[in-house]
Amino acid sequence: MSTQKKACAAAFCGNAIFGFSFLASKIAMESAQPLFLLAVRFLLSAAFMTALVAVGAVKIRLRGRKAARLLPLGLLQPVLYFICESYGIKYTNSSFAGTMIAIIPLVTLFLGIFLLGEKCGIRQVGWAVCSFAGVAVISLSGSDAGVVSFRGILLLLGAVSSSAMFMILSRKLSEEFTAFERTYVMFLLGGVFFAAAAAAQMNFDLKAISRAAAACLRTDFIMAVGYLSLVSSVLAFLLINYSAGKIEARRSSSFASISTVVSIAAGVLISGEPFGVLQLAGSILILVGVYRLNDGKEGEAGKMVPAEGH
Repeated sequence: MSTQKKACAAAFCGNAIFGFSFLASKIAMESAQPLFLLAVRFLLSAAFMTALVAVGAVKIRLRGRKAARLLPLGLLQPVLYFICESYGIKYTNSSFAGTMIAIIPLVTLFLGIFLLGEKCGIRQVGWAVCSFAGVAVISLSGSDAGVVSFRGILLLLGAVSSSAMFMILSRKLSEEFTAFERTYVMFLLGGVFFAAAAAAQMNFDLKAISRAAAACLRTDFIMAVGYLSLVSSVLAFLLINYSAGKIEARRSSSFASISTVVSIAAGVLISGEPFGVLQLAGSILILVGVYRLNDGKEGEAGKMVPAEGH
């Protein structure tokens, strides 16, 4: 299998994993508030990766390599993205938010052209729009009531911008840092930030924090947060960061729509949620758009010199 096909497979698998994270998050939030859940999720992710380094399973070289250049990556994802997405949904509604988030691949495509000099033709833009249309159909088919405020729109634009810039920056930093090094610093920063935010939300009250931790001892929470921390964070982001270093940002980002299809499938098969004609049509548009954008007939990937061999 060629490097580009491996990178596409990694992006596909990483985003497929994200598709199940919505269900896992829903289960976990029955026991924990969003900020506390994010703190537990990313602290466990960082602890697991630290353990891998400590036992020698993975080697990293951050000293003397201007590792501070990785901090903006962690600020963009997970910090800014999760904050903007969560509060953006709060001040709009889920269908509008889903449609807004779906433009991330399109924004990444154009940023890749202007910031990385990536090549892109009209047909490629068309197939990216095809995937976006699929997500829009699915989101709007389940349109719910709720006010769409200007504040919410700005927050969702922040989520879109931070995710797109994350893909661009991860690809750029792949010249210097491995996928593991990029992911490790992301989760260290995310864990510290969300732990501080969750503690501040509870006024740094140790009793309140202890009660929140005790409520998370349920088996369903442990299983859900285990998936979110080890699979949907560590494994998925390693795959995403790997793909970002091997193929253009717009191609790696295009697979984000796959999570929508997987999320629908998980809801139907596991939770018994309804599945109609619009969901089917939207899923087909997404799959066709992603396939045609990455089938190798729309142009070659831009060349990078990644650090994945470290």
